[in-house]
Amino acid sequence: MSGAGREMSTEHELTNPYADVIADIASGARLHYDNPHSADPDLDLLVGDQLYASGLAKLAALGDLEETARLADLISRVAQLYAQGQGREAGGLLEEAERRLRGLDSRPSRR
Repeated sequence: MSGAGREMSTEHELTNPYADVIADIASGARLHYDNPHSADPDLDLLVGDQLYASGLAKLAALGDLEETARLADLISRVAQLYAQGQGREAGGLLEEAERRLRGLDSRPSRR
């Protein structure tokens, strides 16, 4: 990615805190389950847990309890799918959540 692309991505994450949230959660999941050449799998699990917690804490700080519950469920479902040998489906769920949350902003919805 070019320097300009990185700047745009960083600027978007500053204006969309949900992008930072899902980045932490998706990175945590990938450390847990999609890291076959890891030099230290135990450390990866701990760092993955830390990233999960960081993402959920950022989301809770936004006051979006509905999305906090939704992402907690996502983390659980991804773990279940990987345990059942369905890593491709788990990856798809993560990618879907990444696309969805990158489109959100911190304004409360008016339903």
